[in-house]
Amino acid sequence: MKSTLKYTIVFFLSFLLMSCGGDPNKPKKVEKKKSQTETSKSEATSSDVETKKKEVEEPKEEKKDEKKVIPTPPEHIEKAKEIIAAVASKDVEAVDAKKKFKMLCATCHGFNGKMMVNGATDLTKSKISLEESVAQVYHGKGLMTPFKGLLTDAEIVAVCQYIEKEFMK
Repeated sequence: MKSTLKYTIVFFLSFLLMSCGGDPNKPKKVEKKKSQTETSKSEATSSDVETKKKEVEEPKEEKKDEKKVIPTPPEHIEKAKEIIAAVASKDVEAVDAKKKFKMLCATCHGFNGKMMVNGATDLTKSKISLEESVAQVYHGKGLMTPFKGLLTDAEIVAVCQYIEKEFMK
């Protein structure tokens, strides 16, 4: 009975120490490090303090609306032109582009084209050509998945035309 009580008390005290941030098994060197950092903080020069005040008072301006535009490589544009020329219009018309867009693109672009998840472009503000659009869907760009091999060439062209017609007004 006494041994059970001892173990219970030890367990309880250990639990309290750990929950308060203390660890009975940690060496006391950690406490010395804290005191060293405290002394180094107190030794800060007045110029350091003034610099920190300026950083707090004058935050750096970042323009969230501006994105770095990465140009589409010319070889991707050439491949897109080849795809557009090779695809028959009847094959493009046979694709349910709206359904494909909702299944594959709306996750990041949203059903209205404005969602912009994971750095996706707001399609309603996009001004790219059909060739650039096909190149981006085919090869991918930034975090966008390349859809070559996942979609047929006709599906890629159909989805790009749907985006152009629906969102780029």
